[in-house]
Amino acid sequence: MKNRVVSVDIFRGITIVLMILVNNPGTWSSVYAPFLHADWHGYTPTDLVFPFFLFIVGLSIVYAYHTKEVTGKTYRKIVIRSLKLIGLGLFLGAFTLSFPFLKILMIYVFLEYCNVLV
Repeated sequence: MKNRVVSVDIFRGITIVLMILVNNPGTWSSVYAPFLHADWHGYTPTDLVFPFFLFIVGLSIVYAYHTKEVTGKTYRKIVIRSLKLIGLGLFLGAFTLSFPFLKILMIYVFLEYCNVLV
Protein backbone atom coordinates (compact mmCIF):
# COMPACT_ATOMS: atom_id res chain seq x y z
CA MET A 1 0.00 0.00 0.00
CA LYS A 2 1.31 3.42 -0.95
CA ASN A 3 1.82 6.17 1.57
CA ARG A 4 -1.54 7.84 2.06
CA VAL A 5 -2.59 11.03 3.77
CA VAL A 6 -4.89 9.73 6.49
CA SER A 7 -6.56 13.08 7.13
CA VAL A 8 -7.68 13.27 3.47
CA ASP A 9 -9.05 9.71 3.65
CA ILE A 10 -10.98 10.52 6.84
CA PHE A 11 -12.35 13.76 5.35
CA ARG A 12 -13.33 11.89 2.18
CA GLY A 13 -15.14 9.21 4.22
CA ILE A 14 -17.04 11.77 6.28
CA THR A 15 -18.07 13.61 3.11
CA ILE A 16 -19.32 10.39 1.48
CA VAL A 17 -21.34 9.53 4.60
CA LEU A 18 -22.86 13.02 4.57
CA MET A 19 -23.72 12.64 0.87
CA ILE A 20 -25.58 9.43 1.59
CA LEU A 21 -27.43 10.87 4.61
CA VAL A 22 -28.40 14.07 2.78
CA ASN A 23 -29.69 12.27 -0.32
CA ASN A 24 -31.40 9.41 1.56
CA PRO A 25 -32.71 10.75 4.89
CA GLY A 26 -35.12 7.84 5.38
CA THR A 27 -38.41 9.66 5.13
CA TRP A 28 -38.80 13.09 3.56
CA SER A 29 -41.73 13.92 5.82
CA SER A 30 -39.54 14.21 8.92
CA VAL A 31 -35.96 15.11 8.05
CA TYR A 32 -33.40 16.12 10.64
CA ALA A 33 -33.11 19.92 10.18
CA PRO A 34 -29.34 20.08 9.44
CA PHE A 35 -29.90 17.68 6.52
CA LEU A 36 -32.16 20.20 4.74
CA HIS A 37 -30.85 22.94 2.47
CA ALA A 38 -31.24 26.50 3.65
CA ASP A 39 -34.30 28.15 2.13
CA TRP A 40 -32.52 31.29 0.98
CA HIS A 41 -30.28 32.97 3.56
CA GLY A 42 -27.70 31.13 5.60
CA TYR A 43 -26.44 27.63 5.20
CA THR A 44 -26.66 24.22 6.82
CA PRO A 45 -24.10 21.37 6.86
CA THR A 46 -25.93 20.02 3.80
CA ASP A 47 -24.85 23.06 1.81
CA LEU A 48 -21.20 22.30 2.55
CA VAL A 49 -21.13 18.72 1.28
CA PHE A 50 -20.59 19.47 -2.41
CA PRO A 51 -17.88 22.12 -1.85
CA PHE A 52 -16.12 19.67 0.47
CA PHE A 53 -16.32 17.01 -2.23
CA LEU A 54 -14.86 19.33 -4.86
CA PHE A 55 -12.06 20.30 -2.49
CA ILE A 56 -11.21 16.63 -1.91
CA VAL A 57 -11.23 15.90 -5.66
CA GLY A 58 -8.86 18.80 -6.35
CA LEU A 59 -6.58 17.82 -3.50
CA SER A 60 -6.52 14.18 -4.59
CA ILE A 61 -5.60 15.14 -8.14
CA VAL A 62 -2.69 17.19 -6.83
CA TYR A 63 -1.47 14.27 -4.71
CA ALA A 64 -1.95 11.77 -7.53
CA TYR A 65 0.00 13.79 -10.08
CA HIS A 66 2.68 15.44 -7.95
CA THR A 67 5.27 12.80 -8.84
CA LYS A 68 4.35 12.59 -12.50
CA GLU A 69 6.14 14.58 -15.13
CA VAL A 70 3.94 17.32 -16.55
CA THR A 71 3.59 16.49 -20.23
CA GLY A 72 0.90 16.57 -22.86
CA LYS A 73 0.25 12.89 -22.14
CA THR A 74 -0.67 13.69 -18.53
CA TYR A 75 -3.16 16.37 -19.57
CA ARG A 76 -4.56 14.11 -22.27
CA LYS A 77 -5.22 11.38 -19.69
CA ILE A 78 -7.06 13.87 -17.45
CA VAL A 79 -9.18 15.20 -20.33
CA ILE A 80 -10.07 11.70 -21.58
CA ARG A 81 -11.10 10.58 -18.08
CA SER A 82 -13.22 13.72 -17.66
CA LEU A 83 -14.94 13.20 -21.01
CA LYS A 84 -15.68 9.57 -20.15
CA LEU A 85 -17.30 10.64 -16.88
CA ILE A 86 -19.35 13.33 -18.59
CA GLY A 87 -20.47 10.84 -21.25
CA LEU A 88 -21.37 8.25 -18.62
CA GLY A 89 -23.36 10.87 -16.68
CA LEU A 90 -25.28 11.93 -19.81
CA PHE A 91 -25.93 8.30 -20.73
CA LEU A 92 -27.27 7.45 -17.28
CA GLY A 93 -29.22 10.72 -17.12
CA ALA A 94 -31.05 9.81 -20.33
CA PHE A 95 -32.20 6.55 -18.76
CA THR A 96 -33.52 8.19 -15.59
CA LEU A 97 -35.87 10.31 -17.71
CA SER A 98 -37.38 7.19 -19.24
CA PHE A 99 -37.16 4.97 -16.18
CA PRO A 100 -37.82 7.00 -12.99
CA PHE A 101 -37.15 4.00 -10.74
CA LEU A 102 -33.48 4.25 -11.73
CA LYS A 103 -33.18 7.54 -9.85
CA ILE A 104 -32.63 5.45 -6.73
CA LEU A 105 -29.43 4.12 -8.29
CA MET A 106 -28.01 7.58 -8.96
CA ILE A 107 -26.44 7.87 -5.48
CA TYR A 108 -24.51 4.69 -6.14
CA VAL A 109 -23.43 5.98 -9.54
CA PHE A 110 -22.27 9.20 -7.85
CA LEU A 111 -20.21 7.16 -5.41
CA GLU A 112 -18.71 5.35 -8.38
CA TYR A 113 -17.76 8.72 -9.87
CA CYS A 114 -16.04 9.55 -6.60
CA ASN A 115 -14.02 6.38 -6.83
CA VAL A 116 -12.97 7.05 -10.43
CA LEU A 117 -12.10 10.69 -9.80
CA VAL A 118 -10.14 10.02 -6.66
